[in-house]
Amino acid sequence: MDIDMDYERPNVETIKCVVVGDNAVGKTRLICARACNTTLNQYQLLATHVPTVWAIDQYRVCQEVLERSRDVVDEVSVSLRLWDTFGDHHKDRRFAYGRSDVVVLCFSIANPNSLNHVKTMWCQEIKHFCPRTPVILVGCQLDLRYADLEAVNRARRPLARPIKRGDILPPERGREVAKELGIPYYETSVFDQFGIKDVFDNAIRAALISRRHLQFWKSHLKKVQKPLLQAPFLPPKAPPPVIKIPECPILKINDVGYLLDNPLCADVLFILQEQTQMFAHKIYLATSSSKFYDLFSMECEETPDLTESFCSEGSNPPTRTCSLEAVDQGAEGAAAPSSASTEGLQAESEAGEVACPKQGPTLWGKGFISLHQEMQINPVSKRVCAVTVVKMEASIQPGPFKTVLQFLYTGQLEENERDLTRVAQIAEILEVFDLRMMVENITNKEAFMNQEITKAFHVRKANRIKECLCKETFSDVTFVLEDGKINAHKPLLICSCEWMSAMFGGSFVESSNSEVVLPNITKTSMQAVLDYLYTKQLSCSQDLDPLELIALANRFCLPHLAALAEQHTVQALTRTAMSGVCIDGEVLCVLEIAQFHNAKQLAAWCLHYICTNYNSVCSKFRKEIKMKSPDNQEYFEKHRWPPIWYLKEEDHFQRVKKEREKEELALNKHHSRRKWCFWSSSAVVA
Repeated sequence: MDIDMDYERPNVETIKCVVVGDNAVGKTRLICARACNTTLNQYQLLATHVPTVWAIDQYRVCQEVLERSRDVVDEVSVSLRLWDTFGDHHKDRRFAYGRSDVVVLCFSIANPNSLNHVKTMWCQEIKHFCPRTPVILVGCQLDLRYADLEAVNRARRPLARPIKRGDILPPERGREVAKELGIPYYETSVFDQFGIKDVFDNAIRAALISRRHLQFWKSHLKKVQKPLLQAPFLPPKAPPPVIKIPECPILKINDVGYLLDNPLCADVLFILQEQTQMFAHKIYLATSSSKFYDLFSMECEETPDLTESFCSEGSNPPTRTCSLEAVDQGAEGAAAPSSASTEGLQAESEAGEVACPKQGPTLWGKGFISLHQEMQINPVSKRVCAVTVVKMEASIQPGPFKTVLQFLYTGQLEENERDLTRVAQIAEILEVFDLRMMVENITNKEAFMNQEITKAFHVRKANRIKECLCKETFSDVTFVLEDGKINAHKPLLICSCEWMSAMFGGSFVESSNSEVVLPNITKTSMQAVLDYLYTKQLSCSQDLDPLELIALANRFCLPHLAALAEQHTVQALTRTAMSGVCIDGEVLCVLEIAQFHNAKQLAAWCLHYICTNYNSVCSKFRKEIKMKSPDNQEYFEKHRWPPIWYLKEEDHFQRVKKEREKEELALNKHHSRRKWCFWSSSAVVA
């Protein structure tokens, strides 16, 4: 079908609509949204502006565009012809105005100058070239009224003028200009697909009404209404901020072998070949090896306090010895120790050593000689502390043994290890089967399989560490809290928290004390912190106060834990709100606490909740809202939903709508009275 056949079809009105306005106000995007149904995101709209250099009939491009040009408005079939124009003031646009039926005059709500030019330039030009043509005023780029202008300015062209918040025009500014000029006013947003149909449908109505006055014989134009009112645009609610969990920080003290080379708070001393000494930590060894767990569990439960016994620096520290050879003999069937061994123990006791009572049968293999407690000077802190001294057999060499210890600490084995055979032998003695399997994989050139072994090792170790926390096994420090005590392990705390590392590994008095007093901290919150430091996971009990946990995480400088607690708090508040319980007052309290304890993400969520429910919150807690800080007050006014400009527009729309309904009702009554008078006079004449 030929495009121009619309001119010849009966009862099909062809409307020529010319779109004018300053450069970059959104004319072309508005036309494309109507003619081509194009939808672009906000940043594409701002970054891909191409100025129009010639007036174009957009509907003469293709058949698809022609089909979209046909519309039915107030039961009148129309074919809309849209003409785009360039916005340069000095250029001649008379060819575009010729035989136009309606002019759409555009400006940008983010450019006050474009609105000023409506009165000073465009209206004068339109009156000059087409004085009888109806005009409607359109404010484009409505979405910029509630957009994030910082993100918008970053997305715009490099040389474009940045948009400032003060440049955004309220709806009443455009409405005032339209009222002064005596023309209808509409607002559009191509990004939100708002107002596009309103603009062009009412432009068609204005053109048809003007045509009806000139072509009164066209009866099908009698039902055309004058341009309708446009309901105000309610901007969408901003999505709630997502609580982002940062990556768990990797501390320097988590490096491979750090605690072996820097034995802070060491409580085990290995003696190899009567000369080499290696400090270690019970909690790391016991949670990585069942052999060491059993070994350290053999120590007598009622061990005397060696720190108090060691009074003077010149005296020899007392020791407590337990011979593993005697234990092994007992395991083989010896009913009681021999008289010689008894005499030996008595002699040791007289020499100043505290004898260990005989343990029950324990099947120990070779490798260990004896185990006893004595006072030693820590090589790092230079403080005297009680350690468990474990003497190893002469066959255990220091190099391979340290490799085994590094595996027990880290779960990793270097592929370029030189003495893998001796490492495998020690792993066999200590029953560290994971390490022995890793050595076999390296020997068979299948080292890639060791990754799965390391993962399984860490899972088992984490479970054992959590078990030791619950049972308070091998603990070396007690936290005295507001409502009780909790035992913990200094090595694990040092490797998990810089705050704890500074307290226990530095020159503070807590590094040598077995008790640390932490006032104003409950046992439940401290238990949650220790669970996190041991497992890197947040375990929340029903009695746990998440806000107290956030305060504690901020106090201990644990941003990852604070983020987890913030996420837990938001989820709890969301669940409560979804169950139908009002949380307005609770959110107001949480906001103040979150801002005080530097919980920025939780504070942002609370601010978003208050702003998006501002009317309900303000109606119930107006006094509490007014007591907030000036920064919060400013944020509420800036981000409240619905915004103030929408509420004003809604009131104006409802008021004008009622006035128009009254006018139409009065007009209908007038027409009815005229008809009645006409029929009455006709009856009298008859």
